[in-house]
Amino acid sequence: MAPADLRRTFVLASELKEGDLLVGGTRDDRVRQEAKRSLAAVRLGEISATALVDDGVSDALDRSLNAESLAEVSALTVARLKQILLSPAGADWARRYRDGLRSEAIAAVVKVMTDSELSSVARAIFNPLPDEPARLNGSRLRSAAIRPSFGEARPSAFGAEAARWSGEGTTVGSPRHFGSRIQPNSPGDDEDDILLSILEGLTYGCGDVIIGLNPASDDVETIVRLEDLLRSVVERLRLPTRYCVLSDIVKQSRARARTPVDVGFQSLAGTSRALAGMVGLDVDGVLDLARGFPGCYFETGQGSAVTNSAAEGVDMVTLEARAYGVARHIRRQTGRWTIVNDVAGFIGPEVFRTAEQLQRACLEDVVMAKLHGLTMGLDVCATFHMGIEPEALQQTTRRIVELAAPAYLMAVAGNSDPMLGYLTTSFREHPQLRRQSGRHITTAMRKRLVALDVVAPDGEVPPARTGAQATASLYAVYMKEGGDRRSIDTLREEGASKIERLRARGYDLGYGHEAGYAAPTVVVARTRAIYAQARHALYAALDAGAVRAASPHHLRVATTSRDREEYLAHPRSGELIREDDAERIVALRASRLPQVQVVISDGLNASAVNENLREVLPPLRKELAAAGIHVGEIDVVIQNGRVRAGYHVGALLDAGVVVHLIGERPGTGLDTLSAYLTYGRDRAGVSRWSPDLDHAATTASGGVRVLL
Repeated sequence: MAPADLRRTFVLASELKEGDLLVGGTRDDRVRQEAKRSLAAVRLGEISATALVDDGVSDALDRSLNAESLAEVSALTVARLKQILLSPAGADWARRYRDGLRSEAIAAVVKVMTDSELSSVARAIFNPLPDEPARLNGSRLRSAAIRPSFGEARPSAFGAEAARWSGEGTTVGSPRHFGSRIQPNSPGDDEDDILLSILEGLTYGCGDVIIGLNPASDDVETIVRLEDLLRSVVERLRLPTRYCVLSDIVKQSRARARTPVDVGFQSLAGTSRALAGMVGLDVDGVLDLARGFPGCYFETGQGSAVTNSAAEGVDMVTLEARAYGVARHIRRQTGRWTIVNDVAGFIGPEVFRTAEQLQRACLEDVVMAKLHGLTMGLDVCATFHMGIEPEALQQTTRRIVELAAPAYLMAVAGNSDPMLGYLTTSFREHPQLRRQSGRHITTAMRKRLVALDVVAPDGEVPPARTGAQATASLYAVYMKEGGDRRSIDTLREEGASKIERLRARGYDLGYGHEAGYAAPTVVVARTRAIYAQARHALYAALDAGAVRAASPHHLRVATTSRDREEYLAHPRSGELIREDDAERIVALRASRLPQVQVVISDGLNASAVNENLREVLPPLRKELAAAGIHVGEIDVVIQNGRVRAGYHVGALLDAGVVVHLIGERPGTGLDTLSAYLTYGRDRAGVSRWSPDLDHAATTASGGVRVLL
């Protein structure tokens, strides 16, 4: 089969998801079933010999394969591979031959499986990480007199029961393991926000896989500061876990020159073009930097390449498999501790429109990662413009944990991430999910949390060990271990006061849980209010008076989106300025090109522009002028604008830099702006503006809002 024909068959054999329609997929079930039958008859050797994409990713996938294993499986058809994987010996076969399975072959077999068949494979294959018994695995606090929860110099509340617990030997990714990444995000990278979120997560038994923070600002200074904070938590509390600030691997490498960095992070993609758009490097460049870190944490997710025009005609499942192939290649070359996290549902309805599509993607991705030999976690999440309500996402999460057996999920302080603005798994859901699945956190973390009087010997979370008192007590221990000489009671009071301030700002901290780890009524009401506010913000419009007050001289234009529904469902329609409006922008060109051009867009939240622009833009213009920087006299205000619409404006005006103020995706309970600074010329001064400009040319700062 010719490469174009095979690529087309792969696309049509995919289960229906909106994202695949962007690369030629179909809604016609009959066509999809016929393509599946055709794909099932293809031999693995034919797939391996056919380059769906000719790029650096494909080269890396070739180099990562074991030639002997590849030769042994080449005669198998996709249908026969499916039969083997579903047989009682399937897991053993996969462990023996997985290094001979090309990523595209793994994608092919996933396409011809039902959800039930995917679940059978997912629950049979596990790829545990090596145990690290010596890694920060102290069983005593530095001061034995410090007890975190209920007083000083007190024996453990669980006593000899700990010795009777039989859950020994549970490591990350093992069959009995179900863990989590604490995601303690803060809109302003505030250290108290982050610290108390981590401590609250620990009281629910979370964080045994990694503590991973998404920085709101990813400049090197911020990365260094946050790496130091995470390290202090892990070291002071002697937590047997890893930590990571999720900036790109280039910036982390710069930070590593100034402070220890435990785990290197990078988002991966299935084409070189998509990877370059993320980090400005191909596979070999990422590999070179990955060698410098003790561990590697990679994130993936169906849809990133197709929504950034970097799919090269390949479908989402196959691109995702290729991303796992890149992770496998880097892990084999470096020998580093490596985990992968699939962020499923983060992009929006242009990729998945229903909970059923989200569930299918999670099953596909877990199976593909496991067949690559990777230790795989999920972020089962939904953006607010997908329209999946919080309760529906929680139900979907429970099904996915049962069906897919991922190694871990995200864990945040409340179902809505306070910085990224999307729905995901809360701290208090994790004890429920562990109980439901019959799986446990790692033995090392359980023992450590028992020593801290946080969890029971069996890993259960007693009601008395959660809530503001428990988190404040753990805060007191953290401070004491850092050398604070104040009394435990004083430190607890300080911790409780900080928690109360965060609650007043809308954080889901210190509320504890009700029977069965259910969220208290006040927390449920808060989550529903955030959801309602987000849905309202998605359809808000720019207020002419608010814009005029902040920008007396501006030009209103629109993108090619016909209406708000098209804008939300088809992001590309919001990336280009309408032809007639583009001509009006070009007419703004003066003899002196602007060094900086200000662009303002409604984005996904016009309310954020209406509320914050007046306090942000005039001071910004004043400071730029004081610095001697020539700013375009007329701001461009875009209706239904995406980030790339700012690139289009930059190209039309040939600006040196575009400062794009845009309404952030709602979901934090706050209306916040993002500022995207895009550099329109390379180091040689040559213009690089184009609608397809790599996002690597842009620096983003999120969480911009007026504090009253």
